[in-house]
Amino acid sequence: MAIRSNPLTRPSLPWVVKADLDDVTARNYIQDAGDSGVVVEFQGGDARTLDSFFSMVSSRLDFPDYFGRNWPALKDCLTDLEWLPADSYCLVFRSSDSLFADEPIERRAFLDTMKLSAEEWASPVAQGEWWDRPAIPFHVVMDLGIAEWDADQVAEVGELAS
Repeated sequence: MAIRSNPLTRPSLPWVVKADLDDVTARNYIQDAGDSGVVVEFQGGDARTLDSFFSMVSSRLDFPDYFGRNWPALKDCLTDLEWLPADSYCLVFRSSDSLFADEPIERRAFLDTMKLSAEEWASPVAQGEWWDRPAIPFHVVMDLGIAEWDADQVAEVGELAS
């Protein structure tokens, strides 16, 4: 079921959005993104610390063994994903109030890394090489639990229109 104006299937802002994941429209957007690309869901409660976050993400996205378990290494893996080829990527975080609950200082680096990764995917690569590719949508959907984060961080997150 293709949704004509699905923001999750376009390589455009906002990269990180919040949504009521029980809302029918939000669920349809996510399902539609999965029809044409890769959707991976994460539970914030499984990533209360930076270490548990890196473990969860590297496991769910099948990162290579060389993943360095730091923010630059996460961005490197998120902007490669050659082992997980797709026309679009959508990472969905449930229980986002629990994400980094034990180390909330890491939330800033999380948002920055997700945005930088999405920006890189949104830029086409045209160098006449085998790795050339069109712009590819990469979005992060946070459930409404993100309202528990610092106000300045919440203000940076767009809304998935319903």
